[in-house]
Formats: sequence, C-alpha cells, structure tokens
Amino acid sequence: MVYWRYMFHKITEKTFYQYVKCPHWVYFDVHSDRKRPHHPLMERLIDDGMIDARQREVISDREDVAEVMAEDPDDAFRQTLAFMAEGRQTIFHGVLVDRHWVGHPDVLEKVEGVSRLGNHYYVAADMKRSRYLRDEFKFQGCFYAELLSKIQEVKPVNGYVITPDKTVLSYPIEEMEAQFHLNLMEIEKIIAGLKPAHFVTTGCKQSPWFSECRTESESCDDLSLLNRVWREEVAALQSSNIRTITELSKLTFAELERRVPNMSVARLEIMHDQALAIKHGKHFIRKSIKLPKADIELYFDIESDPLRDFDYLFGVLKIENGKESYHPFMAASAAQESDMWLEFCDFVAQHLEAPIYHYGFFEQEVVRRFASRYGISEIVQEALDRNMIDLIELVRPAIIFPLSFYSLKDIASYIGFHWRADDASGANSVLWFEDWLASKSPTLLQKIMEYNEDDVMATWKLKVWLTKHAN
Repeated sequence: MVYWRYMFHKITEKTFYQYVKCPHWVYFDVHSDRKRPHHPLMERLIDDGMIDARQREVISDREDVAEVMAEDPDDAFRQTLAFMAEGRQTIFHGVLVDRHWVGHPDVLEKVEGVSRLGNHYYVAADMKRSRYLRDEFKFQGCFYAELLSKIQEVKPVNGYVITPDKTVLSYPIEEMEAQFHLNLMEIEKIIAGLKPAHFVTTGCKQSPWFSECRTESESCDDLSLLNRVWREEVAALQSSNIRTITELSKLTFAELERRVPNMSVARLEIMHDQALAIKHGKHFIRKSIKLPKADIELYFDIESDPLRDFDYLFGVLKIENGKESYHPFMAASAAQESDMWLEFCDFVAQHLEAPIYHYGFFEQEVVRRFASRYGISEIVQEALDRNMIDLIELVRPAIIFPLSFYSLKDIASYIGFHWRADDASGANSVLWFEDWLASKSPTLLQKIMEYNEDDVMATWKLKVWLTKHAN
C-alpha cells in the first residue's frame, strides 16, 4: 500500500544532492504531512546553482543556443526532444523524463557520435559556483547520463560542470556509477517508506528538516551527535555494543580501548572527550593556543551572493588598544568588485603588522581569487600571507566543545554571543541581498551590514575567549 502510494514521486537531480547531505531530507519531503516551503531562490542556492541571468552570461559566447521555455515538465520534455532531433548545438534548461525520473540539466551539448538521433548525441552539464568537483555534482551527472542513455540510446562517458569563469570540469561517469546506483536504490526505498537510520551531519544543516533530524537524534542519544564523527566510526562503536553517547561517556578510556582495538588511540580519545563534553555540557581544553600580541587586530568576514558568483562585502572589525571600529567595503554590483578590492588592500597596507583573524577557509579562498583577478601589491600579499589566522584551525585540535557542530554561530552562541537578527544565517543574508538589489531598501542594507558586523564581532569575542581560557 505504502509503495504504490509513493512509487511515482518524482526523483530529480536535486534528490541526489538532498540524499548525500541528509537522507532524512528525502524522507520528510515525501512523507511528512507538514511542508517546508522555500524562498524561490533557495532551491538554486542549496545546491550551488546560479540565477538565470548569471547562467546566460556563462553561455553568452555560444552561437547556437536553443532554450526550453515550457513550464510543464511534459511539454518541456517534448520541446527538449525536438531540439535534440534538430541537432541544436546547445540546449539551455532542457528537461529529461523517464517515468518518475525528471532531470533538469542546465546545458545539453551536442557531440559527434551515432545514436538514435542520427550522427550526434548529447552530454549534460550543470553550472555551479564551486570551482571544485564535489561528489553530489557527480551523482547528479550520473543521473543525467542514465536518462540520456534511455532517451538517445547512448550513455555519455563523461559528466561536466561549468564554473562561472566558463571553465569546464569533466569527470568519468564510471568512477561514480556503482555508488550512484546504490544511492538510487536507497532513494527508491526511502520514497517507498523506509525511514533512514539516525545520523546527523553538517549536511543536515542545509535541510529544511534539520530541526526534526536533530530532535530525533537527540531523543535517542545517537552517536552521530559527536562532532565530525564518521559513519564507519559509529559502526565500529556499535559493533562493540556502544550505542549511545551516554554509554560512551560512562566507559573508562582503558575499557574503551580494549573494546574497540581497531581504532586509533588518538581518535578514541577525541570521541570519548566529546561524549563527556556533550553529556556534562562543558568544554575541555586539550592544549593551549598561542595567539600573537598586537596593539591593532583585524577581524575579517566576507558576504557573498553565490547565485551571482559575486562577493559583495568585505567586513573588517578593527580593535586598537581595546577600541573597536567596523569598516565595511562594499560593491553594489559585480562591476564594482575591483574597486572594493583595492579599497580593502589599501586598508591592509595601512595595517601591515596587524593579525587578521577569520573563521574558516572561505576568506583565504576569496582573497586568493581576488588577488589573481584584480592584482595585488607584493607588500600587501606578504602581509595577508603572514597575518591571516584561521581560528577554527586552531580550535579543532585544542578544544572539545559540548557541541555537535563547530560553526562560528554554534561556538559563539556557546560562549554567550548573539546575533541581532533572529533569522541571521548565511543563506538568509543572500536572500536579503537579492531583495536589496531589487528594492534598494535602506532597511535591508542596514540588516546586511549588521549581520556582517555581528560575524566579525563574534570572531573577536571568540579570540578573546580563547585568550582567556586556552592561552
């Protein structure tokens, strides 16, 4: 009964993204009576896609582009088939359908070869902001390849991702094909009614069902609540009859080492400490953190709009002899990025000896990209290389927090810092910026600035806390 009810629920390329991030995402989307509507742009934002206007810029130099305009999936599929039969070079926003499978590749590109279409066939590509090939992208490409093999009777050998700078990244379909079919089989079971086992990961945070996932895992004291624990590690603990965080926390370390002999001592120590921290609600200092002393310190955070591949705000909090001042460098459009970068570099040039604290690798990645794109003086480059300090890289080996996640918001909230906006989040800041581009509302702009200022303030408060507790 359950199977027949759900067997025709559509599986799309986004289903594979959702499954990789959190299998419960797929389950709740199908089986929950409550629905979680997304902002119209959230679907694009979730899996690293871009808005239509930015996609059109990426393919603007192609001569023969046929765009599928139909909104109904069946009509769009028929239009896609017509373009494929005509042999159009590039098909934009095509739709591929086979039973309850529906694929939406950003681009279908014609290549030479014999197929049921004639002396050509098509390969699929998605446009993603990421400059790296991620597994979820590859599973989506495998899905397109399966659909294309049924439609044109030729399966593409490679899948493709097109980056915002028009670089085409390729990968062999066969390298992910076995795992793709295993994932597909599990997805079909979930749709038919099989509820996935509890396992909370950082990917769950992207799901609109995160609160349900976390509540269920907390209710059964699940081992996946340990920070950065692997499924294989949980399986090893469970095979030794250690099934909850409470059970793990009650063991002496000697007993734990005896019962799980095939896991490294260092890893067992971290998981044991993590269980104790969560169980007792307190942090543990494993080793001291050495931070430079300086009269001037800078705290750095970047706001971006991934939908447009646009980094629009470099926020810096300056602490000089205990006094704080916030310095935002903003670009209202992509054309102003270079001016924003030059202003930021001039600011850094005035503080060549100041440590620049940030949280996570993103700021370093953007700085490298901007330096390559817009140029940088040797002295500023040396200052950035020497002075940028990623606090999370220092925190992880040194401190065990009673937290499942070590994001800036999680840790800053633990030490007592709170953002001014109740709905403060990276995803919402993108939506605020998109709304601001359309409305130019001063209130929205102020909200964006306050969010960025709170980010750098939280980074500062964390550094102060580390100096007090882990120095």
